Amino acid sequence: MNKYISLTTLIIFFVGIMTLSVFGHGEGSTLLEDVNNDGIVNIQDLVLVANSLGEPGDRNAEQNPDVNRDGTVNILDLVRVANSFGATKQNDNSTYHDIQDNVFDKSCANSVCHAPPSNSAALNLTYGQSYHDLVDRIPRNPAAAAAGMKLIDPGNPDNSFLLTKLIGPENPEFGGRMPFGGGTLHNGKIEAIKTWIEAGAPQNGKVPGVGDLGVLRDPDEIFEAPLPPAPGEGYQLQLPPFKIEPGTEREVFYAAQLLDHEGEQVEGDIYINRVEIFYPSGSHHFILYRLTEEGLANGVHKRAIDPSIGVNPEDEFRDLDPDDPQALGNFGVDRLFVVGTQTDDTLFEFPEGVGLRVPGDTVFDLNSHYINLLGDETLIGETYVNIYTIPEEEVKYEAVEIFVSNRQINVPPDKIRVSKLTWYVEDEIVTRGHDSDAELYVFLLTSHMHRHGELFEIFQKSTGDLLHRSIAYDDAPITIFDSPVILNSEDGISFQCTFNNYDKNEPLQFGLTSEDEMCIIFGYYYIPIEKAGHLIQ
Repeated sequence: MNKYISLTTLIIFFVGIMTLSVFGHGEGSTLLEDVNNDGIVNIQDLVLVANSLGEPGDRNAEQNPDVNRDGTVNILDLVRVANSFGATKQNDNSTYHDIQDNVFDKSCANSVCHAPPSNSAALNLTYGQSYHDLVDRIPRNPAAAAAGMKLIDPGNPDNSFLLTKLIGPENPEFGGRMPFGGGTLHNGKIEAIKTWIEAGAPQNGKVPGVGDLGVLRDPDEIFEAPLPPAPGEGYQLQLPPFKIEPGTEREVFYAAQLLDHEGEQVEGDIYINRVEIFYPSGSHHFILYRLTEEGLANGVHKRAIDPSIGVNPEDEFRDLDPDDPQALGNFGVDRLFVVGTQTDDTLFEFPEGVGLRVPGDTVFDLNSHYINLLGDETLIGETYVNIYTIPEEEVKYEAVEIFVSNRQINVPPDKIRVSKLTWYVEDEIVTRGHDSDAELYVFLLTSHMHRHGELFEIFQKSTGDLLHRSIAYDDAPITIFDSPVILNSEDGISFQCTFNNYDKNEPLQFGLTSEDEMCIIFGYYYIPIEKAGHLIQ
């Protein structure tokens, strides 16, 4: 049988077994099955995979038929493409998009500069249009045009006028440095743009060597603290300013309690329905925990306090030691997850009538991880958390947090490995004390991994339906379900992380630094009040 006959047979077979259902994609999901990047999964993508059967995947290729990123193009990739026929791409997870978010949108694309209505220098740097207006375009500056420069000359950063303007022109005829009046950019952002241009300034796909631009704070960036909720609507927690020295990363814990608008401790239970989190650039993550009675008895909030961490030495910060993480207590015993994010200005809003119950006198543990590896000055980190509540009489369902970590990660050098784990509803019901016949209504899921993570997928155990997908280790999408995923006691949530140890000379394993790896899901479900047990304290 020749290859043409084999290929035709495979295509007929897989088209024949397709169902009409396609993978669900939440906001920001990534459609890896669209191999040719034309925005839709169809027969052309199936042909690309079939033609590459048996070949190794190429993580840097513009078109990668290794759909599941396990290192080899095989029958599993064909199945994924076939089951996704008709699905359309709903996001952009490219390096260009990262530059747009963290450079153009923040520093250039505003109404008085390079955005409508002004479009200064006939340059519109809003998303999508910025690529059209920059790449292979001749500058309006006469001297730059006469020198043969382009705004972006793909593959040639030295001839790219945009980069010259960001670095600071030496030729006075080229004008001043940009952004105009907005301060200079972080050197890491400028280097990222240079690397992107050297790679040909692709509009799609990730460029190797460009890291998380979201943790790079521009030198003149100013963080404005948010207003707290209005009296009677909620409370504000603050993780005070702390220091991260240049060339380092730091993960801290800080204990705090809710106070009302008169500065008094809150009494009775509260029901959280909405959480807003704000912090300046530079953060890898922020997590709000609550300390259990056992954690308080163990004194974890008083261990290893270091007065040199805080801008105010009276603030009692604890510095996490990656070599001895249990020194600050054990997750699930001493502290429990409440909410977390990798993105500043994040909003979590629960469905109507759903509240996360916590005692008003809860001692919260605020956990912040900041990165200043590319900085040359001390970075100041801080976080504000606005907690909004609803009256107890409006609560019909009790929200419960999901936080599951797979620590069984071991990837040898130059290898790709998939780590899998399943969270069982039956175990959750027993642990939480819910009624045995209770059903869990999952309404939000998201994920967390580090830079060697190439693919994170979450499935419903009973059906195999894809619930969440991310290839963005630095800013995973938050999947909110219009209709909650209903799980009975025989069901569960399975999740898997694909890691590529392409640049380390030692095994890649679970750990707490940005150079270690993680594979974590978190989210929420709700359950009728009459079915809910008492949460672990």
